[in-house]
Amino acid sequence: MSVSALYEEIVGRGGVSPAYFFEEMDFKECIVFMKGMRRKERSELENTRLIMWAVLQSQSRRTLELEDVMKLEDEEDDETGVDQQELEELRKRAKKMEKKL
Repeated sequence: MSVSALYEEIVGRGGVSPAYFFEEMDFKECIVFMKGMRRKERSELENTRLIMWAVLQSQSRRTLELEDVMKLEDEEDDETGVDQQELEELRKRAKKMEKKL
């Protein structure tokens, strides 16, 4: 990350004074500060999602999960793994197609 990007995040979004950023803040402190900013943003998003869920759930006929309302960036997908059986079946089909051509 460049100094200008760090400056933009820490001074622009984080509210740290430019003088402190340039004269006293070291790289480790920048990292810790940015992690804290991300944690705060995550907490705010969680609160927003919870409020949205409560409002939408009261108006919905089906049961909603929090992920149905809003999925956060750092939440992993459950379907990221590859099913080995499907993979073998696809390989067999590919070989059959290869023989036909």
